Amino acid sequence: YINCTANLTNWEFVTLEMVADHIDYMRDRAGEDHVGIGSDYDGMWGYPRDLEDVSSFPRLFAELLRRGWSDEQLKKLAGNNFLRVFRKVEEVRDKLQSERRPSEDHISESDVGNKPCRTTNT
Repeated sequence: YINCTANLTNWEFVTLEMVADHIDYMRDRAGEDHVGIGSDYDGMWGYPRDLEDVSSFPRLFAELLRRGWSDEQLKKLAGNNFLRVFRKVEEVRDKLQSERRPSEDHISESDVGNKPCRTTNT
């Protein structure tokens, strides 16, 4: 992981094609059932060229189609994977709620820390 508090990206050099490369890389490593995209641009210091907000997602999907992604794969990327996972999350939630009550244990501020972003290398 990259520490999200580090502002090392030269956004003017990041392209939509590079984002598509990254999505292809993740799909090739994790499989098409384990990749998704989000649209939370809040807190970003910049954005890739031609992906300035969610209205530009059709350009990204057109690039992935050009690379051979199927409509079914794009549906998974766009949200079906997320929905599948969260259906399972809700099943587990319901099962656990029937077995025990939620924990009310207090987590101290020192345990949480005062960092807006924690990564594996911090």
